[in-house]
Amino acid sequence: MNRTRVLEEGVENAALMRASLGILAVFMIVAAPLLARRSLAVLSWTPLVIHLLAIAVVVQVWRGERVARFVREWTPLAIIPLLYVELRWIIAGAGRPHADSLVAGWDIQVFGTKLSRSLALEWPSFALSELLHLCYLTYYAIVFVPPAVLWLRARHREFAATVFAIVVMYALCFTVFVVFPVDGPRFLGGPSGAPNGPIRSIVIWILGAGSSRGTAFPSAHVAASVVAGICALRYRRSLGIAILIVTAGMMVGAVYGGYHYAVDVVAGLATGLSAAAIARAAERVIVARSTARR
Repeated sequence: MNRTRVLEEGVENAALMRASLGILAVFMIVAAPLLARRSLAVLSWTPLVIHLLAIAVVVQVWRGERVARFVREWTPLAIIPLLYVELRWIIAGAGRPHADSLVAGWDIQVFGTKLSRSLALEWPSFALSELLHLCYLTYYAIVFVPPAVLWLRARHREFAATVFAIVVMYALCFTVFVVFPVDGPRFLGGPSGAPNGPIRSIVIWILGAGSSRGTAFPSAHVAASVVAGICALRYRRSLGIAILIVTAGMMVGAVYGGYHYAVDVVAGLATGLSAAAIARAAERVIVARSTARR
C-alpha cells in the first residue's frame, strides 16, 4: 500500500471513529435528563454520576486531544454495554407504557400463536435446545470478536467502518427501547419450557444478571449479529457467511427459549438490515467529506 493511501485511510479512520463517538455522545446527552428523573424519583444518584462521567469521557475522546489510538478506537464498543445496563433506568425515567400486550397480539395475528411459548413444547429436544441456546449465546462473541480480529491485524479502516455500523444499529435499537419499551415473554412469564441443559442454564443466568427490562423489541441480539455478519462479508466472506448462519439459529433460539416474541426477532432482522444500509451510505458521505478536507 502506498504512502498516500495509508494517509487517506488514517483520515477516513479518524472521521468514522469521530462519527461513532458523536452518535453515542448525542444519545447519552439526550438520555441524561431521563436518567436524572429516575434518580430523583428513587433518590439514587450513582447511575447518573457514572453516566455523566461517561459523557465526559466520550466527549474528550471525540475531541481527540492526547488520546491514545487504542482508547479512541475501542471507546465506542466499551461504552455500549454500559449504556445497555443504564437503559433499565433511562426507560423508567422516560415513563413510556410498556407494549407487551400489543406485541404479543402481533405474534398471534402474524403466526397464529405465541411461538415464544409453543415452539419449545412442539420441539422438546434436548440436543436442539442446547444447539439453539449456543447460537443465542454466540451473540457476545459475534459483536466483539470480528472487530478485534480486524484491529489485531492492523486493518484499522475496516475496523472503524465495522464499529460505525454497530454503533448506528445500537443507536436505533436503544432509541426504540426508550420510546416503545417491551419487556419480552421472559420477564412476564419466565423462560419457555425448553429442555434444560448447561448451555441453556448459562444463557438464563446471563440474562438474569444483566438484562434490562424494556429492551425486547427489536431484538438487539439479532440486529447486532446481522450487522456484524454483513460487515464481515465485506472483509472476510467466509466469516460473514458463518456469522449469518449462526444468526439464523439465534433467531430461532431467541423465540424457542422464550426470551423474545417472534415479532421481536423479525423486527431485529429488519433493524439490522436497515442499520447496515444506513451505515454504509453514511460511511460513503463521511469518507468523501473527510477526503475533500485534505
